[in-house]
Amino acid sequence: MATIPDSLKTTPMATVDTMNIETNVLDPIVINNSFARFVLENKGILDTGSAITFSVQTSTAGDKKAYLPIKTGIHSLIKRATLRIGSKIVAISDEYAYYQSIRRSFKTPEEKSQKDMVKAGCIDVVCPDNSQTGLLQLRDVDYKSSNTASEPLEAFKLTKEVGKTPVFSIKISELFPAMRNIQLPLFLISQPCSIELSFNTQVDGVEGVLGVFESGYSGDTSITVATQNVKFLADYLTYSDNRMNELAKLVMNDGLNIPYEDVVLTSTSWPASNPTPAANTPVQERIVRDLGLSGMNVRAILTHAHKSGNVNKMMGVYSSDAYDVPDSYNIRLNDKQVYPREVQSESQKAYQLGQCFGTDIAISNAEYSKDIATNKQSADNTQNNEPFAAATLNGNNQKELLGSQHFLGCDLSVSPINAPGNSTQIGQKPVQMLHTITNTAADNVGRDVRYFSIVERMMTIKGGEVMLTA
Repeated sequence: MATIPDSLKTTPMATVDTMNIETNVLDPIVINNSFARFVLENKGILDTGSAITFSVQTSTAGDKKAYLPIKTGIHSLIKRATLRIGSKIVAISDEYAYYQSIRRSFKTPEEKSQKDMVKAGCIDVVCPDNSQTGLLQLRDVDYKSSNTASEPLEAFKLTKEVGKTPVFSIKISELFPAMRNIQLPLFLISQPCSIELSFNTQVDGVEGVLGVFESGYSGDTSITVATQNVKFLADYLTYSDNRMNELAKLVMNDGLNIPYEDVVLTSTSWPASNPTPAANTPVQERIVRDLGLSGMNVRAILTHAHKSGNVNKMMGVYSSDAYDVPDSYNIRLNDKQVYPREVQSESQKAYQLGQCFGTDIAISNAEYSKDIATNKQSADNTQNNEPFAAATLNGNNQKELLGSQHFLGCDLSVSPINAPGNSTQIGQKPVQMLHTITNTAADNVGRDVRYFSIVERMMTIKGGEVMLTA
């Protein structure tokens, strides 16, 4: 980061300077129910706090009967986000809603409750239950006159009317990891810059992609993007003439090198056992999956594993479901295993995941795994200790939060952790993900698995042209 001018960093500048902020409200030049494209003006420096507003609407029958997946919120609308300069793809976030479900689990309860609930429509935080039995339940919901039966607050219920359905926002620093630490100098780029968004869709008969409906609802479950509310609030920054001219000289002479992060997606599946295991006779499966990352500089690998065909009534299709009997994993890269033995302890998994982001995961033990709920003396790890209260959200049981955020992670950076340029370069052989899973009679469900590899790339701006590394 030392080679990047202060005016392009997101950290405070070492010297005081005059800054002007111009906010433009941009309409998409193309938009429909599955796609939108914004074209940015080549002026100033694009601030990472620039945001895009979104909302979704239900059918007439589903009016005020649905809520967004509570841990993903409005991020569930985005399937793919692409930052394009000219004909080059600078950054792409594929299966963005799943990645953001992982990323948001590291936000503090205060940020989730007091910021993201309003901005993204998430209902994240759990707390001791109202009956004071020591169990857990959701906090930021309306329990009305009951200790257990709750509804989302009125402002977060999805409606059929565009003018009344809640409007949320997503910052571009959330859409693209590349924009978390770097601001884009648009005035130095001669090529057109655009942001392209592919939307997830939820048709009638499908649930959990964009919204979850109240218990017992049997009407039209379709939810669509409210295209009239999709706007880009672009903040363009300009500094004093001297500072802006220094940037221009750098680009016209030697060129400006900007390191940034991108995410590479690999999708696969883990199988269920066939035939189904008998009671107290669990079946182990050894799984090896290759990730095509040859020649890339990889800083971390994240894993999201959702039960195939399952809709979690709290998290929709974005839950990452823990096994009753803990799975274990290792990674083989450059002909070496990362860990001397497979990681199986749930606390060790949470620690390794936290290393990927330089902070601890900010969810409860019961949300991360089933460790607290299962009987270790049983071969099947049967559940005999329920950590969640018998509380509901729109009639849907909050117990579905148990083990619903079981993400895996491996930090591949070298010291200092999470600093640019400290990633591991992958040779010609693919990275191998080594897993051991245990299917039981009660938990014999395959997983749809997504590996998100955080890689480091370099963008060079010279003479108004943009060049990228692989």
